[in-house]
Amino acid sequence: MQTKHNLIQGDCLEELKNITEESIDLIFADPPYGLAKKKGLGWKYSKHITLEETWDIFSKDEFFDFNIKWITESMRVLKHGGSFWVCGSFHNIYQLGFILQHLDFKINNSVVWFKPNAQPNITCRMFTESCEHLIWAVKNHSKTKWTFNYQDTKNKIEDQLNPRGKQTRNVWSIPLTPKKEKWAGEHPTQKPIELLRRIILASSKEKDLILDPFVGSGTTSVVAKMLNRNSIGIEKENKYLAIAKKRLSQSNLI
Repeated sequence: MQTKHNLIQGDCLEELKNITEESIDLIFADPPYGLAKKKGLGWKYSKHITLEETWDIFSKDEFFDFNIKWITESMRVLKHGGSFWVCGSFHNIYQLGFILQHLDFKINNSVVWFKPNAQPNITCRMFTESCEHLIWAVKNHSKTKWTFNYQDTKNKIEDQLNPRGKQTRNVWSIPLTPKKEKWAGEHPTQKPIELLRRIILASSKEKDLILDPFVGSGTTSVVAKMLNRNSIGIEKENKYLAIAKKRLSQSNLI
């Protein structure tokens, strides 16, 4: 039986309302980090301007309200025992963790994604950010057991910090998304396939239904297909959804 992969164009705050309550086995979210500027951010040694995406610009109050709403709706659609993974930087991860605790999620782990080839700090006024952070939480109100494929994490995850055959640590060494994964188009925050492979491998079973409310260029859906899971992806920007559709349509899935 083939897996199904549904890509939806729209605002997740509205589209999540159309998903059946307690129907999702795993949620991965890479939400806006709230660090973009209206005029972007320049680099001392280049004319390049970055951090100017309008979808990432919020006031402080708008940002908190937005995060409360999408996480609350995500909890509604997640099954008891279902896993919720969220990725962020220091700009938003502490707020997201506070909200998850406030909504009574059970936080199992925080994971540090170390980037051995991280980009330099463009301001030259602070340390180079060489990691992002992930929170793994579960909806555990009914004390339902969550999925954790322990043997798969031992035998199918390997990097310079995690020898194969040993318990996987909560620090993962994964390089930035390589160019070969961006053949279908550019997205400013596209996550590497290896990051999603580890999350989906650890926290779901074959044929499970995985939701990404900010699917972007479609990495979550692509990896779900690779690992024989079903998926739903929501994306506000049509130009990025087109990239996701193109990637899903290819047999090599990269």
